[in-house]
Amino acid sequence: MAKKLIKAGFTNVKVLKGGWKAWLDGKYPIEAK
Repeated sequence: MAKKLIKAGFTNVKVLKGGWKAWLDGKYPIEAK
């Protein structure tokens, strides 16, 4: 899972609001920092 996100360009897990499950459900947007 993490490797797929890294390949997609998401190297910082902390930018995910609501945690993994909420992000995967598409209920929270990606917060760019």
